[in-house]
Amino acid sequence: MHTQKRNILSLAVIWSLCLLPLAAQVNLKAGYNFSLVSDPGLNSVIDQYNSTQTYTRSFGHFSWAHGLEAGLRFKADVHAFELSYMGAYEVIKAQGDLSGGAGTYTDKLRFSINSASFGYNVSGEVFGVGADVQYQWYRSRAELTARDQDFNHVQNMWAMKFYMQFTLHGQNSIDAVLQPYYVLPFDYYDLEPLSQYLNQEPGPAGDKWTRIGLSMLFYNGRK
Repeated sequence: MHTQKRNILSLAVIWSLCLLPLAAQVNLKAGYNFSLVSDPGLNSVIDQYNSTQTYTRSFGHFSWAHGLEAGLRFKADVHAFELSYMGAYEVIKAQGDLSGGAGTYTDKLRFSINSASFGYNVSGEVFGVGADVQYQWYRSRAELTARDQDFNHVQNMWAMKFYMQFTLHGQNSIDAVLQPYYVLPFDYYDLEPLSQYLNQEPGPAGDKWTRIGLSMLFYNGRK
């Protein structure tokens, strides 16, 4: 009797899996994102370093980031699950004159925010909302002419992304999606490694790199 029940249950599971593709589809997504981000503590560290240099054009502040997105969407009716990669970066530059008037040099500070995420959204023909759980890794680099060794540091943390989306249905199985979003990290950016590299006293506390942004995404596949 128990064997018969197990066989019936197994057949039911197999039958459900066979029917699933009829009600759902997998779409590829790719696009571009732009966001505003600010860390007053980090900008204070940058300003302090500017004050010790003789730049003709000093470093600006870390204020925005942009980059690419890609992933997969598993969609059934109004419900969808997504696996995604999201990258954003900013390069800040400073310039100075080489001694003896031999030319100019350029120093660079590079900041990137990368994330792998899993999320859920619900959407109608045009409007939708969703949320992702992100695993983020921040990479910070400093390439300074006065230093023999570049600075390269990575920090990891979790974050949540909340968003709305507006779908623009297109031809040839491609839809465009505008996605305003807000990213809330669970932890603070650690300023101490960069402060130490720049020979500064322990600086101000870091901040959470919260971001308000907009993604332009394209979904390709059967609808």
